[in-house]
Amino acid sequence: MKRALLLMALLIALPTHGQDKARHEGYRALESFVGTWTIPGQESTYLEACAWYHGERHIVCNTEAKRKDGTIGYSMSILGFLPDEGYVYTGIGSRGRYETHEKGTFHDGVLEYIDQADGETTRIRIGPFADQMIIPFIVHTSKNGTDWELAESFNYTRVK
Repeated sequence: MKRALLLMALLIALPTHGQDKARHEGYRALESFVGTWTIPGQESTYLEACAWYHGERHIVCNTEAKRKDGTIGYSMSILGFLPDEGYVYTGIGSRGRYETHEKGTFHDGVLEYIDQADGETTRIRIGPFADQMIIPFIVHTSKNGTDWELAESFNYTRVK
């Protein structure tokens, strides 16, 4: 009995496959998201709380937003880094929204995703992360290779 308990204790103490590797430098770019955020002018209706998921390989953000009709919308975003593929994003919402962005890059303090579908290219730029209190969020689109057009732009502002 004592031997079985000792064996179980040793097995629990051993690192599992994948956890014994050193954390890749690419995860550092995600650290800036940790915190609670709002959007200027929407402080009373929009709140997003982001924290490291267990193992500090993904950031999970839970968002609550009051809609114009008075109902509350909820969403979750998962930001991660895959050493062989780049930055990844998955977002879901309480009304069925589901989106993913893959092969994101991080250069000069800016996280960028470029997606193509149906002749339209969308570029999402988050950053630069120069200020720990504000994160710019900018979306540009281009149809069939035309010049980039601004589709959306706002700042996330740190609450905590």
